[in-house]
Amino acid sequence: MIRNYRDQEYLNKVGKRIVNIRKGKNITQEKLAELCDLEVRTIGRIERAETNVTISIIKAIGIALKVSASEILDFD
Repeated sequence: MIRNYRDQEYLNKVGKRIVNIRKGKNITQEKLAELCDLEVRTIGRIERAETNVTISIIKAIGIALKVSASEILDFD
């Protein structure tokens, strides 16, 4: 069951932004999960906006993708 969060539209944008950056760097979900010390299913849930991601995880993803957290959140 997919849960709708209060900021679901924002979470969708964050997830899509992560996918775009990750794919632009030719990094698989598996590799990103390894670099972030997260489970692959967690990366998938973040990218599909099925979870409300924490700022700590955004930071870890940014480090792994070699971008700033603000770049991940810059989709407007």
